[in-house]
Amino acid sequence: MLPDNTEHDDKLPDPEVFTKNLIQGFKSKAVHNKNESMFFFWLSMGGALTAPLFLTLGSGMFLEKVVPSMLSALVAFSTTWLQLRKPQQLWALYRTSQREIEDNLHKFQYKILDYKDSAHPEKLLIERVSKIALDAHYSWLPMVPNPENIQGSSKQRTQES
Repeated sequence: MLPDNTEHDDKLPDPEVFTKNLIQGFKSKAVHNKNESMFFFWLSMGGALTAPLFLTLGSGMFLEKVVPSMLSALVAFSTTWLQLRKPQQLWALYRTSQREIEDNLHKFQYKILDYKDSAHPEKLLIERVSKIALDAHYSWLPMVPNPENIQGSSKQRTQES
């Protein structure tokens, strides 16, 4: 944390720089997960929609059998990837965290609400954005695929059948 005086310690990054770095980090993670989500979504949709066309309109062994089989495998991979990796949920989590940190930065810069009345607004900013980042981590943790989740979901599907 920052010392009690209003100047920040030279060994520590400036609170605004620290906050802007967090914003940039969350922004790049959100963009990555958005792109990943959209890519695998369109791969799933495109493969699922074109495979039947090759089956019905294709001529020859390659177009009637091989291409639809490859497309089906890609669709299966894409849907599994989306279900296990959950890039769409990560995208939402990272974008929300980015916006919350930006909101705190703007309130700090314009000294409004809690930042106006705080004796040490720099400390308050660091405290709040650090909490947002840590909360994002704790929200992300359960989304990480692990063997228990995978086995549990396959057992559940077997019991439902």
